[in-house]
Amino acid sequence: MSKQGSNSASRAACALVASALVVSANAGDLVGRWMPPDGESIIEIQPCGAERCGSIVWLKKPADPSGKPWTDTENPDPPLRSRGLAGLRILSGLKPDGPGEWSGGSIYDPNSGKTYSCKASLAVDGGLELRGYFMTPLLGRTEKWKRVAEPR
Repeated sequence: MSKQGSNSASRAACALVASALVVSANAGDLVGRWMPPDGESIIEIQPCGAERCGSIVWLKKPADPSGKPWTDTENPDPPLRSRGLAGLRILSGLKPDGPGEWSGGSIYDPNSGKTYSCKASLAVDGGLELRGYFMTPLLGRTEKWKRVAEPR
């Protein structure tokens, strides 16, 4: 192999290793963009200090039939009902609780106006299992969210 071919192969190998390190660094954390199973939104989870929080960054239907952006109409607090859903923080307080596990958080459901306790874990297939519950995890529901690169 020529010196030039060797350098190209070496650069390609370095790029491959570097990209694998980036993927593996993110693989153990829930930071990133996630789509709930209904496919109607994308939630971006970010660090908030030592905790994780998440906000709506994309809506499949960003406006109601009249063309107005969707607002938080089901919120039990009347002054908050006019705030937009785009950018709304719905997930907060998730703290690390072991490898690939987070607990102690809360999740707000803008469809019902209710806030639930939540915990999350990374699934073997790369998905996010998010459990929202009332009082105890036994009284709740788990959703499997899919990691996405960019809004569709």
